[in-house]
Amino acid sequence: MRERLPGLFAAVLAVATVAGCSSGSSSEPTAGKTLITVADMPPTTQQNVRQQFLDQVAAFEKQNPDIDIEPRESKWEAKTFAARLAGGQLETVFQVPLTEPVGMVKRRQVADITGEVEKLPHASEFDKRALAPATDQAGRIYGLPTSEFALGLVYNRELFGKAGLDVGKPPATWDEVRAAAKAITKKTGVPGFAVPATNNTGGWIFTAMTYTFGGRLQQETGGKAVATFDTEPARGVLGLLKAMRWEDDSMGTQHLRNAADLAKDFAAGKVAMMIATPSSYTEFATQFGGTPEVFGMAALPSGGTPATLLGGKVAVVSPKATATERAAAVKWIDFFHLKPKYDPQFAGSVAAAKSADKVPIGFPYVSLYGATVAEPVIEAERKHANVPVANFEPYETGVAAQEFVTEPAVAGQDTYAALDTAVQAILTRQDADPAGELGKAEEKAAAALDRAQR
Repeated sequence: MRERLPGLFAAVLAVATVAGCSSGSSSEPTAGKTLITVADMPPTTQQNVRQQFLDQVAAFEKQNPDIDIEPRESKWEAKTFAARLAGGQLETVFQVPLTEPVGMVKRRQVADITGEVEKLPHASEFDKRALAPATDQAGRIYGLPTSEFALGLVYNRELFGKAGLDVGKPPATWDEVRAAAKAITKKTGVPGFAVPATNNTGGWIFTAMTYTFGGRLQQETGGKAVATFDTEPARGVLGLLKAMRWEDDSMGTQHLRNAADLAKDFAAGKVAMMIATPSSYTEFATQFGGTPEVFGMAALPSGGTPATLLGGKVAVVSPKATATERAAAVKWIDFFHLKPKYDPQFAGSVAAAKSADKVPIGFPYVSLYGATVAEPVIEAERKHANVPVANFEPYETGVAAQEFVTEPAVAGQDTYAALDTAVQAILTRQDADPAGELGKAEEKAAAALDRAQR
């Protein structure tokens, strides 16, 4: 889902990129020009963001007079993608979840853009961890990330202080999380740790925790992805949750809620620790009325493996694009998605505009580039920071040493839905058996994976 951009931000983008804007769209190619179609244009209900998008199209066409862009509102959907590709209806450029490129590359549903990417500014300075989800084992590139996030541990600094814990040294392992949660509940009566368990968010968080124990929820067998839930790492996660819930009594009694409900409770000081993204600070401060100084964030704790779940979107190119169209498409991806991530001056102007609109600026994110490129951009943005940047330092330090593991590649939401039931069982029934619940969840997911790969 594209973030709605406030009015001033949209205005600055327009001024910064183009003078004398037009719609930029064209239904027919002009003689001698290359026409490409681009998906993900914001709908008319988001008028200022839509205009910003069209302004960018006009600016691109002005810089590249041999290319015409036809923007479209369509978005990638798993159920219709294959039919649209076969019917020649697919846009030249479109975005997909970070989980999709691996399967799409195998099915030859996206173009190899290695040659075009190698010609981009700072091409040799991409962070390989960020580029990995769209790169095959031979090093060929099939997409460019447009946004990525890495999960971490969000904690309430005030409750940590009341429990006598070091607010500047949050838990780095799950054993430390358990000890801190127990201490917070004992001293304050507030649940020390909580996880969501509905709307597939229980399975999503469970998956991230399993990665930190070295586990995976799918593996490839005979050319197909199969569910691998009942493993030692996964049983370790459910065992930890069961011990915190029933032995330590540090997870409270409210468990059938989704991630948004949990975020609201965290902002109200009703939960001391949860797993979330750095950008969750935005809803914490602007939607749920949380106190900025209370918000703290660390890297996802380790169960023996320094890893975290990586999510986001990737811009890819239709496999039916000609070489000229492919080159134009990658130029557009660079112009629209990548430039704000490698051009400090442009990034600074965007951050200033957002800050003026009281949009949170300064929390960390997964940069697509290595430190040489990323740090000047971050420095330019943080001149306009309006969040407690120092409170994110444990996250930034920890995540730098973690492996980024992407979400399950096949039937991801069905996988999460199946795992929701296992998490719910452990948190609501004291006699629930981790291995038994994982086995039942695996059976549900196996059927979904089979359907998805027919």
